[in-house]
Amino acid sequence: MALSLFQGIGLGLFVALVLIPTVRWFWKRFDMPSKFAIETLRQQKEDAAEASMWASIEAKVQAEEDARREWDIRQREKEENSGKSLNAEQSAEVWNKLGIDTPIKAVEREEAPPVVIEKKEEVIQLTMENALNLENKPQAPDWELIEKMSNLDKPVEGVPEAPDLDQLNDSQDID
Repeated sequence: MALSLFQGIGLGLFVALVLIPTVRWFWKRFDMPSKFAIETLRQQKEDAAEASMWASIEAKVQAEEDARREWDIRQREKEENSGKSLNAEQSAEVWNKLGIDTPIKAVEREEAPPVVIEKKEEVIQLTMENALNLENKPQAPDWELIEKMSNLDKPVEGVPEAPDLDQLNDSQDID
């Protein structure tokens, strides 16, 4: 019994419709990495994170060392440049080259006396009496101040009222 072309194609389509979901189910079910593979992947991620952390720390340390070396070099250069002074003969020769016969005397700096700030420290003993402060009773309220504060929203004679900013803004927008 020979199958016709259409029957062969139909049979192949039917077999494909049955086998594709079955193969996919087996694939999803049994194609998982082993516990060893999962552990290896996790360990690799941890190692990469740790390596990047140490690399950043080493970069910071290296940058700090470079900055310190540059600072030391600059300080040494400053010391070498500032330490060169001329003796009296060389100084006179330089002043003569500038056209000044008598050299100008160097200014002597006077050191200011150090400023001493005296701080008085009070020792407070923490006791129940100090915490409660039973000796200092609250004072009566300042009624005069309270009355002045309550009258702040009322207009005062001789003081012009403040302009309404919304009206000013609207009038400027119209112009």
